[in-house]
Amino acid sequence: QIPIPSVPAFQPSTPIPERLEAVQRYIRELQYNHTGTQFFEIKKSRPLTGLMDLAKEMTKEALPIKCLEAVILGIYLTNNMTTLDRFPISFKTHFSGNYFRHIVLGVNFGGRYGALGISRREELMYKAPIFRTLSELIFDFEEAYRRCWHTLKKVKLGHCVSHDPHSVEQIEWKHSILDLDKLTREDFRKELERHARDMRLKIGKGTGPPSPTKDRKKDVSSPQRGQASPHRRNSRGDRRPSGEKKPADSKAMPDLNGYQIRV
Repeated sequence: QIPIPSVPAFQPSTPIPERLEAVQRYIRELQYNHTGTQFFEIKKSRPLTGLMDLAKEMTKEALPIKCLEAVILGIYLTNNMTTLDRFPISFKTHFSGNYFRHIVLGVNFGGRYGALGISRREELMYKAPIFRTLSELIFDFEEAYRRCWHTLKKVKLGHCVSHDPHSVEQIEWKHSILDLDKLTREDFRKELERHARDMRLKIGKGTGPPSPTKDRKKDVSSPQRGQASPHRRNSRGDRRPSGEKKPADSKAMPDLNGYQIRV
């Protein structure tokens, strides 16, 4: 009998860094998928709620995963950590005439950056949230790639992901695309810090993690009709042609409500 890893559960008092270690431990216990078969189909264009349903399925199946699946799983397992900012980081590297791609989930807690993920290489997955700037984190990944004889070519950075598991918004996977062949070292660092500043500003304005579903509800109906059900709105529209009977509407209202319930 193959043991199934247990999804980490936390006490409210558990510090965020300890929670991140437990999440990474769980992702590691699922193991890297070396089979060549993708067990879970992930479409980046799916809304967040659909990807979270897929992550829940991953925890039930407990099959080996690859880097993109680990990112989705990392988002799912950190949704209740509202003080933690999560954003995707994608890498494109070159080695021995071939290009390789990898992705991790960047995290920011208390102004310190780190990462969650899975890889064939230990140094290309988990990074504890100890880096003072986003550029320090990316440079650490670049050095890890260099030790594997890979040359970092591109870095794609997304914006912060909503903590609402029912959000219908899509993950912004590549808000900033940085081509290292076209940037000096200093320009690369400046672009990384500019992206970090953009994320802070977006969160500060309240346009980042919150779900757009709440705003849409306000646009759909006026405050007076916000609590009305679709049946009630339809029945109100049906009564409009009989405008001459308006004086009797107040007495007939209880019967109409009962009729709506029966429908």
